[in-house]
Amino acid sequence: MVGNSVQWRSIGARLRIPVAAAILPAVVVAAGVAVAAGGNGQASASASTAVATSGSCTGVAGAHHARLVVEPVAGKVVARCVGFSGKSLPGLTLLKDSHIEFSTQTFSFGVAICQVDDVPAHYTKCLPTGQDYWALFLSTNGHKWTSPSVGISDIKVPPGGSVGLRYDSPKGTPAPPPHPTPA
Repeated sequence: MVGNSVQWRSIGARLRIPVAAAILPAVVVAAGVAVAAGGNGQASASASTAVATSGSCTGVAGAHHARLVVEPVAGKVVARCVGFSGKSLPGLTLLKDSHIEFSTQTFSFGVAICQVDDVPAHYTKCLPTGQDYWALFLSTNGHKWTSPSVGISDIKVPPGGSVGLRYDSPKGTPAPPPHPTPA
């Protein structure tokens, strides 16, 4: 079952809005918290407080930190550190607040990642059979990557945790991105 598709774009270094923001009622940024009215008319708020585009958490505000490590193509690694104040940070919020371009699609099983950092450059179907896909990994406090049994929308990243994404072949066991450093 195919559902809603949401695509986020970075504008400058700090502001991210849904591509479809022109049709949404409003996007407000105040006191470091982005609030956007979603397609269902409800507002959603990000609990993260800051992001570092180098992947380092040095100087990133927030009581806790989580890292996103993305390997869109072999040898290219994009890492971000996001500060937050809660007990954990939802995986999808970490992705949104990392300022990395991505798009998702909602299926009956949850949210699937279709594109990250403009990889693939173009697609007509999210999760096409027999094609490369975004493999998802989780690490807590710099420990070995594990493959979660849930999708990005159901992951809760603990303080010091990391989410890894690697664009991988559907053949064999997916290889994780480079080893995470504790956030």
